[in-house]
Amino acid sequence: MAGKKRVRRTRAAKKGGHPFLVLLFFIALIMGSAYMTDRMTNAPDSEVAQNVTTIGHLFNDKEMQGLVPKEDQGTPESVKEKIKAAMDKVVTVQVKADDEEPAGSSGSSVSSNEKKDGSQTMEKGEKASFSLLSIVSKITGKEESYENTAAPSSLQGKPTEAASSAVSSTSSSTVSVSSSAPAAPAAAAPSVKKDAGHTKAPAKQNAAPLKAAPAASPKPNTPSAVKGKLAVVIDDAGRDLASQHVYESLGIPLTLAVMPNQVHTRDAALSWHAHGLPVILHQPMESVSGIGMESKVILTSMNDEEIRGLLKSSLSQVPEAVGINNHQGSKATTDRHTMEVVMNELHHRHLFFFDSRTNSTTAADGAAASYGVPYVRNDLFVDNEADVAAISAMIREAAKRAQKYGTYVIIGHCRPKTAEAFRQMVPQLEKEGIQFVYVSSLAK
Repeated sequence: MAGKKRVRRTRAAKKGGHPFLVLLFFIALIMGSAYMTDRMTNAPDSEVAQNVTTIGHLFNDKEMQGLVPKEDQGTPESVKEKIKAAMDKVVTVQVKADDEEPAGSSGSSVSSNEKKDGSQTMEKGEKASFSLLSIVSKITGKEESYENTAAPSSLQGKPTEAASSAVSSTSSSTVSVSSSAPAAPAAAAPSVKKDAGHTKAPAKQNAAPLKAAPAASPKPNTPSAVKGKLAVVIDDAGRDLASQHVYESLGIPLTLAVMPNQVHTRDAALSWHAHGLPVILHQPMESVSGIGMESKVILTSMNDEEIRGLLKSSLSQVPEAVGINNHQGSKATTDRHTMEVVMNELHHRHLFFFDSRTNSTTAADGAAASYGVPYVRNDLFVDNEADVAAISAMIREAAKRAQKYGTYVIIGHCRPKTAEAFRQMVPQLEKEGIQFVYVSSLAK
């Protein structure tokens, strides 16, 4: 036994984890701890905070929710631009039709297929007639059918003269909306267009130019028993003078909001002021969506001098303004700093601010109170739908709320169907005890 040697068995090494996996685990643990520490100790940067604010505004933006009437998309800033754009489009369509003549094409191809027995001269005449009607429809923004309208043969070959006559006929048909209303007030304020220092009256208007002194302003109607007061503001003036003349002929207190940088900005303000009615500036401001904004608009990214400069430029175009309201502006009116710069300027000019309320939240009221600017806000848009019956129903609803709350403020727009709805509803509401008042009388 003593002579035997002990044999030692070597134990196999235990298999453990890979050293690199342990290292990666500790690195991940350190990085995770550093990230959590940073999240708990550091506040989010300004960009993140701005994104959160923007998301909140989207839920409150009445423009995105369809509670604010949508603007006419792609409206040029002048009638000349409208005519030029329409002519370019029509010429392009005609060239393609002459070269390719695709089957089933709209416009000139349709008219040529309907009358194959005619000569090429007649086909060109039909194309010219279609072109003129399309130009008129693009200028007026109407979708009315012109299928039964035939162009005189004397107008063929003279597109310029035919275009002017077609525009005149369309304008007269628009004015015919107010045939049952008094025509004298509308005729008393013809539009005036200034060009190179000379004043020229529009075609087919022989009335005298507007005078600087305004006429006597319409007094608030005083029914025997006033059941409610309704203040009406007409937005987007400066684009459609024919519809504006319908409002002027109603003979009731109305306030016109005139947009700057429009074709008829000065004509609209002068005509309304000549009837003794108050004018306010309809200042374009930044919206949350950023869709369909004007070329010159107050942005929240502007500094104080840029905001003041833009506001001064707009007010210089409408010197008759006794106040301003916002066009769009669902983002600008919620920015306190932007509103304070605006209210500071209004304070020095002794103007009031009418909040269109395109956003359910606003910073305009607080900023106005800080600078002592009289403030009043909109309660309802009445023409979200382009239908006379629907607009009349909204006006009727506004009158009921005026009876319930005592006062109510609404916004309509300078459009033919809205003007016709007011022309029909105003006499009925007056008989029912609704008193129309100026919006400035409700500013506090």
